[in-house]
Amino acid sequence: MAGWDQYITNLTSQGITHAGIFGTDGSRWAASPNFPNINNIKDDLPKAFSAKPEGIMVNGEKYIFIRSAENFAILRKSADAMVIVKLNQAFIVSIGINQKPEMIIGATNKMGEYLKNCGF
Repeated sequence: MAGWDQYITNLTSQGITHAGIFGTDGSRWAASPNFPNINNIKDDLPKAFSAKPEGIMVNGEKYIFIRSAENFAILRKSADAMVIVKLNQAFIVSIGINQKPEMIIGATNKMGEYLKNCGF
């Protein structure tokens, strides 16, 4: 889905280190170069929105849940942050290396709202 690459470029141009869009079935719609491996992405991303979220393994390292809301979740690993935005048909995953989650939340949520309004 080459058309999705423009959304990844938009997010990474705002300072996000890695960004990806994944279907709810775990399929990769688009991702930045060298996007980290999220083990069991199909199972892990929905966990972010469960009543008792657990961490998510990324490249063999665990990101711990900090906060979740109806449509987004924030995770941390040391100085790194991850934001997951839930759409109707997909998830947007943004990872910032040595970045605070506030910047990542704003850019990822804005993209999520746009894509939701487009029916995704």
